[in-house]
Amino acid sequence: MDPTPNAGSPDSMNPPPPTDPNAAAGAPDHGQEVSALRGWVRENAFSLVTSAVVIALVCRYLDPFDTLKVVLGLGFIIFIHELGHFLAAKWCDVHVNMFSIGFGPAVPFCQYKWGETTYKIGIIPLGGFVQMVGEGDGADSEEADDDPRSFRKKTVGQRMLIISAGVVMNIILGMACFVAAYLHGVQEKPAAVGTVESGSAAWRAGMRTGDQITQIDDRTSPFFDDIRPIVMGTQKDEKVPITWTRGGGTETVSTTVSPLRDEGQRFPQLGVSPPSQLKLMTIPKRSGFSPTVPGTPAAAAEPKFMAGDRIVKMTEPPKKDQPGTQELPVTDVASFAEYQRRMVLLAGRDITFHVVRADGDQQPVAITVKPTYRHDLGLRMRMNEIVALRAGGNAEKAGVIAHNEGTNPTRGDRIKAVLLPPDASGARVWFVNGPIDFGKPEFAVEDPKKVVQKPLDPLLLPHQLNQWANGLSGPVAVELVVLREDVASHTDVSKRLKVEFDPSYRFDRESCTLPNSPIPISGLGLAYWVDAGIDEVAPGGPAAAAGVQRDDVIVAVRFKSRDAAGNLKAGEWKEDLKSYQWASAESAYQAGPPELDIRVKRGEEVKEFTLTGAEHKEFPTDDRGLIFQTENQEQVAADVGDAIRLGAQRTTRFIKVVYMNLYAMAFGRVSVKTMSGPLTIATVSYRFAGEDFWQFLLFLGMISVNLAVVNFLPIPVLDGGHMVFLLLEKILGRPVPERLFAVAMYTGLFLILSLMVFVIAMDVRRLFFGWF
Repeated sequence: MDPTPNAGSPDSMNPPPPTDPNAAAGAPDHGQEVSALRGWVRENAFSLVTSAVVIALVCRYLDPFDTLKVVLGLGFIIFIHELGHFLAAKWCDVHVNMFSIGFGPAVPFCQYKWGETTYKIGIIPLGGFVQMVGEGDGADSEEADDDPRSFRKKTVGQRMLIISAGVVMNIILGMACFVAAYLHGVQEKPAAVGTVESGSAAWRAGMRTGDQITQIDDRTSPFFDDIRPIVMGTQKDEKVPITWTRGGGTETVSTTVSPLRDEGQRFPQLGVSPPSQLKLMTIPKRSGFSPTVPGTPAAAAEPKFMAGDRIVKMTEPPKKDQPGTQELPVTDVASFAEYQRRMVLLAGRDITFHVVRADGDQQPVAITVKPTYRHDLGLRMRMNEIVALRAGGNAEKAGVIAHNEGTNPTRGDRIKAVLLPPDASGARVWFVNGPIDFGKPEFAVEDPKKVVQKPLDPLLLPHQLNQWANGLSGPVAVELVVLREDVASHTDVSKRLKVEFDPSYRFDRESCTLPNSPIPISGLGLAYWVDAGIDEVAPGGPAAAAGVQRDDVIVAVRFKSRDAAGNLKAGEWKEDLKSYQWASAESAYQAGPPELDIRVKRGEEVKEFTLTGAEHKEFPTDDRGLIFQTENQEQVAADVGDAIRLGAQRTTRFIKVVYMNLYAMAFGRVSVKTMSGPLTIATVSYRFAGEDFWQFLLFLGMISVNLAVVNFLPIPVLDGGHMVFLLLEKILGRPVPERLFAVAMYTGLFLILSLMVFVIAMDVRRLFFGWF
């Protein structure tokens, strides 16, 4: 017998369940709630799984708190932009259907409707939108025609206000971030010269390590980051006025410079880098980071150097005539300039540093570092043309001619020989290749028997001259024999010139990192290219052992590096090496491990060799492998009014910078590879979020202003494009034809999508493959 009663029939043994008092009051049925929740979960399963995966990856590989700050910060910038459109639309009584931060389906639990408007956060955090009746895809709908609160029925002035409100809000937000940061204090790099790139605009103008830039263009008392945007905005051959004080002292130099965009540069450059401080580099929240270059004596030293170490003492250079065996004292070192001077004077000796750890322990730790030496490949390369002269320098005064590719192309002098003044015994050193004919005027000397001949090696010559000048108190004249093109006969003639050599330049920090950078001899005020053709192979040297021959021409090179564990890693082949670009290749090689791969052209054949350089004990170097922090100064506003002034100044300057960069890109003066996409922005934001809140706030202000500027470009789809159509409507007295509007919108959409694909591809190459 079935104990279950028939449906709807009374049963005294099984009375019906009691009535739910909430049901009569209209309370929701819990079964229906569960069913609706299950339906919602099924509908949003992909979004939920994606969100869970993203959260898991963030917790596994990133700092969740810093990531949350980045998401909230960048999300707030987008929110403020869309809020501007939304508030303006409401103020003009426009019907708003949706207010969205992000695109695509809503993030779980992040969509609701209040009144006539749906608010949501989209799962694709690459922007946002305000959907108004009569605007966008729904502009031609019946609702747009019938609704008196439609966007399209508003006046041109009201629509302009709505369109521009997002940009205005972003500029206000950016300025607010700047004001807040200045009230607390902003870390700025001083406009001082730490390193000068050989042959650069700054080098040619005569700038030196330690110089303090006091004005560039119309910007007075600039910081270092003020220099780059001014330089990037210049046209080819444009001269920019610049003033600096020599060594930070009282001597003032005022001149003009023409920023150069050389091969390998993405934008015009002055050619200077900021100064360093006596604190080793630190990267917050990166455990195990070592402020030393792998494979160098600094990396091998015990105890280990640690991130944030501050050098307070180091070995003092020997005094004149002090015995080489005498132990040198360790004394206070007060500045990076003094550190650099000691490193030059102590090249070839052990150096003891006393460092104070960043953990707060003030007890100095003594660390001794062994010397470093040049890597000798057993090759002597060919001398090429002199391509740069320092303005007002000794070589220019002596009449040396540099390579010029202007309207009247000129071939630069080529150094054939260098004659040093006689020493105490009357002996004179000639740096020259091949036998000397003392009967020729350019080689005539009083006593040929006292001439000591040494090979003229273009890579060793600067080091040889610095070693010779060690201990000199002032400039001393040397003589150059140069080959110069005779314009009339189109033949080479020899010229003998007397040029002053200034030994103080040996303490300057000069780099040679760009493909076309020449080798500098700043004591003479000149710089020359080095040819990739091999003039001589030293018997028994690494190159000879590998099979390299004289007259081989190096056409490709592959540098190597070491990772933190000391393992050797090969880089990419540089296969576009020009014949005159060996100077920068040599500089890159000396900065890394002694092993190098080269391809040489021998006749019509190309051969590949692996060379391992040997330490050249005659030529110690001053770089031991320490990585220093860039010097910073804190700029703090005096009061709220000063903060507003500084914030407004920075906002205006940044708007100019963005427009100047876009203009320069359009005319090819700045490479499009300088552009950054969402991945780079997120990465940099994450780094700032983990370092310092106020620097992060400053960065968010820059992003907000950048978003405002880019959004107001006259490109269809963007706010600026809409403003163009509204202006045309105001001028014509009627809307732009729908067909033209549609074509423009699709064209603009294609351009924006193409740009997004490009910048994201650039981000991926930059962040994951290290390509630039």
